[in-house]
Amino acid sequence: MAEPKQHSPSLLSMVFITLPIIVAAVFFIIAFNTGDLLWFWPEFEETPLDMTLYCYGEAVTIKPGDPAFAALNAAVNAVLSGRKRWDPLSLSDETYAEYQSSDQMVVLQLYYDPPVRIHSASKFMKSIDSIVIPLVGRHAQYNTIFGRLGDYIAAGSFHFKTMAPIEEAVVAQGLCTLP
Repeated sequence: MAEPKQHSPSLLSMVFITLPIIVAAVFFIIAFNTGDLLWFWPEFEETPLDMTLYCYGEAVTIKPGDPAFAALNAAVNAVLSGRKRWDPLSLSDETYAEYQSSDQMVVLQLYYDPPVRIHSASKFMKSIDSIVIPLVGRHAQYNTIFGRLGDYIAAGSFHFKTMAPIEEAVVAQGLCTLP
């Protein structure tokens, strides 16, 4: 009787076994570290309860149903979707207060309930109920957004390629004049 043929190890079969294991390990390590199984998802599709635009010291409240609300929300969601870079630059209480009263700054603040999550490969901005977006003034040149949860400022900030869609929506809706 013929002896069964023994299979020799194959490089291809080793790749088919180890590659999925490595990919799954990297995915779950990042998911564990960020506390977010959707850390890779680039889209941000949230609708705030309302928005406040601090236009050179004057507060303009934008509520759902206002003509500017849908345009601004679409612009913010477009900017927050896609690539983002986390940075340890945080918003101080003093700067936050200045954003609300300075006659030299323009800042958009969005309020969410329940708190929202910005998906990324970093642990930060995972539960925030307010997003602060400087458009003119301190930190605006870095295309920065800051998060808050209640009275507490979230650690760090996200930086984006451009804030142009938000700036264009603010101007197009006649909410504020930007330089």
